[in-house]
Amino acid sequence: MSIIIVVLGFVMFHTNPNQTDYSRWVGDQLKKDQNALMEIGVDLAVIPYVEANTTRTNMYVFSVYRTKLWNDKEIVAYGLFHHFYINKEKLEIIIDES
Repeated sequence: MSIIIVVLGFVMFHTNPNQTDYSRWVGDQLKKDQNALMEIGVDLAVIPYVEANTTRTNMYVFSVYRTKLWNDKEIVAYGLFHHFYINKEKLEIIIDES
């Protein structure tokens, strides 16, 4: 059992995405089903905004990303196994308060 935990920890450590991966992922999510002009706008404006306004807490086997929005709200996402997961409870609060 302890070997499985060690192997899992090793895999999680090596698949913990970095902040650049997160910024690209956000851009890719926003580009889905968009035209070329919107894709250029995402590349020129949104990705740099996300890079400048996101803090990463590296927990070594996963990371927590907090992106500050223009209205003093934030989006929280978790990165592990080269994937990202948005904290939907916090996202719903942001949408409801807007």
